[in-house]
Amino acid sequence: MVEILLLPGGGRTSADWRSAAPLLEAAGLRTVAVELPELGSWSWAGAVEYVGETIERHGLTRPAVAGHSLGGIVAALWATEHPECPLAVNLDGHTNPTGPFEGVDPVEAERTMRAFLAEETTNDPEMSHFIAQMDALDLLDVYRRPRCPLLVVSSSGADLSAMLPPDVSAAFDAYVRGFARELTAAAEQTPLLSLADLATGHDMHLQAPHEVADLILTHLTTRPR
Repeated sequence: MVEILLLPGGGRTSADWRSAAPLLEAAGLRTVAVELPELGSWSWAGAVEYVGETIERHGLTRPAVAGHSLGGIVAALWATEHPECPLAVNLDGHTNPTGPFEGVDPVEAERTMRAFLAEETTNDPEMSHFIAQMDALDLLDVYRRPRCPLLVVSSSGADLSAMLPPDVSAAFDAYVRGFARELTAAAEQTPLLSLADLATGHDMHLQAPHEVADLILTHLTTRPR
């Protein structure tokens, strides 16, 4: 039986998989949905180690690993170390939106985004620690070096930009364009990396569980030539 470990986003719970998991189970997969470590003590190495411990604790053997948001980044990192994994899936997981940018002055855009992040985490040491961890990870580099099939699914219907101050919104939109450009370039050069888009908001596994399940199942049966 094919197995899959399901990871939630940061600060979210395994219940976020309540709609998509039954669809995967109906297709014959064994699903195990778990929580993530606390953000206040977050480290990437610790998160990957946690996945390994979780796989062992649940008696899984060579499972696929799929995650939403922060969990998706962890799944992508898992792909860089585990060639035996049949598939890793990142559902709309991104690090800090501080570049690359497209269509604006990158220096000014990065300054704007960093100022916004700093303001949002003032007097919150745990969140400041987490933001620093996010800042330290080069996600595009992760995408260029998977050792197993890696699927990155981006949301094209997210409305986060509309909730931001105008200058931050402009910088964020430039980041979305710039990151999409670089991600496409990485996929063109990386046979194990596949890309997909869903016209949903960030919580795509809640908004479009059938589409998410179909993507996972399709890529589980597709191997790079």
